[in-house]
Amino acid sequence: MLYVEPQAGPAPILQVIDAAQHQVSVGVYYLSDRPILRALEKAKRRGVDVRVIIEGKPYGMKPWQVKKEERRIEGTGAQLHLAPYRFTSHGDRYAFYHAKYVCNGHECEIGTANLDWSAFHKNREYLYVTHNPSVVQAANAVFNADWNHRRAPDFAHRVLVLSPGTSADQLLQVINQPGPIDIESEELGPYAPILDALAAKGANLRLILPSSINEEDQRDVAFLRAHGCQVRLLPVKPIYMHAKMIVGNSMAFIGSENFTQTSLEANREMGLLLNGSNLGKLRAQFNADWARSGKM
Repeated sequence: MLYVEPQAGPAPILQVIDAAQHQVSVGVYYLSDRPILRALEKAKRRGVDVRVIIEGKPYGMKPWQVKKEERRIEGTGAQLHLAPYRFTSHGDRYAFYHAKYVCNGHECEIGTANLDWSAFHKNREYLYVTHNPSVVQAANAVFNADWNHRRAPDFAHRVLVLSPGTSADQLLQVINQPGPIDIESEELGPYAPILDALAAKGANLRLILPSSINEEDQRDVAFLRAHGCQVRLLPVKPIYMHAKMIVGNSMAFIGSENFTQTSLEANREMGLLLNGSNLGKLRAQFNADWARSGKM
């Protein structure tokens, strides 16, 4: 089921944690939301194996702030790994652990939200909770591979939109689908394959970015507008555009991936391809955000 933030709050994630019978696995860039921490502590107390992987050097955070985050997570009784110091058996290292997902043994939440207060009160985010056995198996396999310093199995790349590996090709598939596409993203790039594909959509592209984009993104916006693309900027208040979403007539994407080379080629990222009734719900939210955005 698809959820939109900040309307849904942390309830979709709490549901996954509260329903855990044997294990909870959390792979996320940042974790500080108090209701989620309390839910993890309760899960641990009822005998659930709780494991958490976080990014050890989040952008803009000082070491003492990360240590505070670590203490809070470890205070729940969870086992904690810091991603940047974890090497795979092949010697590769992620630039950042930027994925955002929570799984138990029979369901997973995968989406765009870090597990902090802002995600559930201030940000535009999308969460998807699924019981699909293939997705649950794949996401848990990725977590176990990361936990044990191994590469994610090949089958996970066929089920998930997964970085490093295949996510750029999957995003291009969504962008290149026939007809118009609507996109919400915190960042634009630059990443030439994605940027060129967006430009090729011309007037069939509507793109929303936050009004706080940097100079590089501003140049890329000018490039897209020169190709006839429609771009608007959402004011950072009352809702900040943190989502990463693409929706078209036949398929959609939500996930942790930004349209940058680091995100698509070097980070651990995770997302999903969606279809069916999810498309209408995503487009309805996009249209509401489009109406609140300006050309600036």
